[in-house]
Amino acid sequence: MLTKDDFIRIVRDDLALPMNGIDLTTALDSDRKVSWDSLHMLRLVAAVERETGTRVPVGRLLEDRSLTAIYRRISEA
Repeated sequence: MLTKDDFIRIVRDDLALPMNGIDLTTALDSDRKVSWDSLHMLRLVAAVERETGTRVPVGRLLEDRSLTAIYRRISEA
């Protein structure tokens, strides 16, 4: 299981997005949409799979546009 803190660390560190933990926590607590390309999504999926050892359904993730929705989808996998 991927915790919210783990997800924040992955988004911040592995994707090197210019967000701090507070920004990400705020983004996770809202439905604010993220604007990134599919390459960021694939990097996120690879990082999560590496961290958890679990496959993540990429096709369904591409429908999600907020960090909250992406985190929910990943934590369900």
